[in-house]
Amino acid sequence: MLKIVFVESEFQDQLLLGKRAKDYLYQEFEGFSTETVKEFNIDVISHYPVAVVPLDMPLVTSKHLVRLLEIAKKQGINGLRFGGAESPFGLFLKSGDTKHFVTDSAFLQLGGAKNYILVYNTLRKRIVDRLIDGGAIFLGDEFHVDATANVEAGATIVSPTTLKGNTHIKSGARVENSMLFDSVIEQGTEVTSSHITASQVGQNSTVGPFARLRGAKIGHGCRIGDFVEVKGSTLNDGAKCAHLCYVGDAEVGKSTNLGCGVVFCNYDGNLKHRTTVGDNCFIGANVNLVAPLSVGDGAYIAAGTTVTKDVSQDTFVIGRARAENKDKKSDKKL
Repeated sequence: MLKIVFVESEFQDQLLLGKRAKDYLYQEFEGFSTETVKEFNIDVISHYPVAVVPLDMPLVTSKHLVRLLEIAKKQGINGLRFGGAESPFGLFLKSGDTKHFVTDSAFLQLGGAKNYILVYNTLRKRIVDRLIDGGAIFLGDEFHVDATANVEAGATIVSPTTLKGNTHIKSGARVENSMLFDSVIEQGTEVTSSHITASQVGQNSTVGPFARLRGAKIGHGCRIGDFVEVKGSTLNDGAKCAHLCYVGDAEVGKSTNLGCGVVFCNYDGNLKHRTTVGDNCFIGANVNLVAPLSVGDGAYIAAGTTVTKDVSQDTFVIGRARAENKDKKSDKKL
């Protein structure tokens, strides 16, 4: 059986699409007999055939090595060096010097910008191809998907899109022209031109365009529209925030509507405070909710109001300067 000897290398901890270079190799050869050494000396090999692989050569796969092993056996070759005739790394079938070598791109070693780019792009294509083979739909050419991300069969990803960390796109969801980090997008949800971090978006919701979620939990059937930021907040099922809002450190109830320009004023200059808005509320345009604050179920807050005191259930709140109509001519200054 082929044994794998990994050799510690300078760029083995280089992060590539969510994983270190060495972790790609450890995962790929999990079922093999392996050993990791700090330095390699071919004279101390006691087991043949053996592949000696540096831990900063993450493109090497078991298929590559098995294929090379078959070729070497057929041609009676002692060994094959990876990358060049003088390389210390390679596939060795028996003792004895060898000048045979392979220059396949799979044996690129990290080091320098050019090699990094070549390795990165190869891994990127492999990850996307694997997800496509599993039934995910990728439309376009520009994707950056971490090896740790999961895109289920039936989900659609439209370029340019970046999926980082432990992001999970479920079947039936659609993500287009967006950046997602450690986030979950449930079935039937559409995300367009948005930036989402450490958040969860429920089923059949829409996000964007140009929305930003940070540590947010969005329920089912919600609407997060353009130029809306939700930070450290929960919007329960059916809540809507169509445009130009900031929702920070808040709990928004079911089927509540936040009008254009609503701001949750969560910071007093020293501490952050939370706001709770109940179910079936209507928060009018350009309303300021000054935390700490509680708004009861069914409350109606008129446009332009600044709310600084708790609002009871089914209450109508209005707070704005009285408008006065004056004749333009009589109001001129002398």
